[in-house]
Amino acid sequence: MPTSPSPPVSPPTPIPTRAQTQTLSPTESPFVLFSYGESLVTDPNLSIQISDGLTAKRIAQAGTKVTFASGGQSSRTYHRYMDAAGVTTLPDGGYVYVSNSEDYNGKAGVFGLYFNKDGEIIDYKALLTGTTWNCGGGLSPWQTWISCEETSIGQCWQVEPNPASPNHNSPNITLLGGDGGNYESVAVDNRNPQKPTFFTTEDNSYGELRRFEADGNGWDALHSGGQTTYLQFLDGNRFQWTTSLSAGKNSAANYYPNVEGIAYHNSTLYFVSKVTRRLYILALNDMTYTSERVGSSWVGQGSFNSQPDQIIENDLDIREFIYFTEDGGNSPGVHVRDREGKYYTMVRAIPGGKFSGDETVGIAFSPDRKKFYFGFQDAGVLMEVTRNDGREFN
Repeated sequence: MPTSPSPPVSPPTPIPTRAQTQTLSPTESPFVLFSYGESLVTDPNLSIQISDGLTAKRIAQAGTKVTFASGGQSSRTYHRYMDAAGVTTLPDGGYVYVSNSEDYNGKAGVFGLYFNKDGEIIDYKALLTGTTWNCGGGLSPWQTWISCEETSIGQCWQVEPNPASPNHNSPNITLLGGDGGNYESVAVDNRNPQKPTFFTTEDNSYGELRRFEADGNGWDALHSGGQTTYLQFLDGNRFQWTTSLSAGKNSAANYYPNVEGIAYHNSTLYFVSKVTRRLYILALNDMTYTSERVGSSWVGQGSFNSQPDQIIENDLDIREFIYFTEDGGNSPGVHVRDREGKYYTMVRAIPGGKFSGDETVGIAFSPDRKKFYFGFQDAGVLMEVTRNDGREFN
């Protein structure tokens, strides 16, 4: 959590919503054009303000058993201190919302919320237990979840959500974390499927950004072989990968301390520092980088005044959307950056309301991109967001 919350601000004056509809066949839902943050609609029952054209509902609450589509309930209560999350697919068309718990002293872990092919909740269970401060993570190309512990000797664990896999009940420490650290998030460059490259961030003032080049593909690739190098910024907005751990640590301290979320797409690496509050964009082919203040070019209602945390990408080939969670402040939210570097609010807490000072966590899309998930960590609330027209996001 940040050291001090942002000062209270008054809700902005509503802006009229622009919407267009088109005539479709009776079997299709009308498509409604909407823009993130153009007009925020207040939902007092959920204590949020959400972009007009979207609807949210609460689907899980920490300390309470999860209700299934069948009417039954989970045997255990939903985990506390949920943090980063991802969605993995299952062979039957269903999927798993895999969520970290950032609890302390061996009480943390990873948990799976299971959905059928229709997007209905059918199960909830633990996938990894006995760990500490599981904060960020990332998905592997083979549909496993990598969960990172944010402690001084933390590790990055590989977790298999698929019950049919032989590794389902055998989560294991990967090679990504070396001797241990305050690890946050993972992204992967899978342009060469036989030699995927994993990037791991560390929330530490001298937290090096690590690159692990695997020797193969699949579960075992994260547990044997491979080579680790570290990001080092150079003069003239250039960078290199060095085998010197000390050079990597010094580069982080000088340029990008306490890195949080990270994402990869199309030969480009994106990551954020919560201290500098900047987004760093690395062109991996050119070995050059740029950076910008998060939220510096704002459109519509809302604001992004507190620390950036997790990031994920969606529709980067067309609109290049990057989604951000926010840690702390008067109205923590989920914010979006487009390809032009403009920022918008997707959803946020009501300013000064029950989620003031909390942080948004667990952002992920369902496989069909029709459902978006996010939560508030301290309050322990997980929500599902859909478009009112029933279409895919973007």
